[in-house]
Amino acid sequence: MPAYHSSLNNTNCKQICSMGLLPLKTQYRGPAPPMHGAAQDAPDIIDEALDFFKANVMFRNYDVQGPADRVLVYLTLYIHLCLTKIVNKSKGDANNVLYQLAIANFSIPGDSKFALGGFVSNPKNRGEADQVRQYITQLRQETGKRLLDRVFAYDESKPDKFWMMFTKRKFLNTVLT
Repeated sequence: MPAYHSSLNNTNCKQICSMGLLPLKTQYRGPAPPMHGAAQDAPDIIDEALDFFKANVMFRNYDVQGPADRVLVYLTLYIHLCLTKIVNKSKGDANNVLYQLAIANFSIPGDSKFALGGFVSNPKNRGEADQVRQYITQLRQETGKRLLDRVFAYDESKPDKFWMMFTKRKFLNTVLT
């Protein structure tokens, strides 16, 4: 069974570090353009990452087919990191933890500790590095918010065990730090 790929790979969008700068349904500020009108009902890259997470996390290899797949791979690794941070937390505590995680200092393409060095290109200049940092921060904030809605859909006092069981799996045999 092949891994799930993004339906947004054929979208004409700007690219930074070989990652697609895709429109998002978000209130967080950042370089990603907002979705408007009828597109608001269509899934964005974060919806796809959350929908495909449980299937894609099982794979040790992933064939990248476009710029949206690179964002999907990053978000899958970030969702895994989020799940490991919210074990045994209530929704309120998890919200605080994930917000702090989203705005914390993290590696970007070009850094030696960046987990997806072979998947993305390095920033061309300082301006592109700042833009990719803002984009990833925006993705992390919105992903954390939407993940909480799914993980705590049934009980706000403890995370759903059917999401938490995926903390034991490693996507691509790597984790974000």
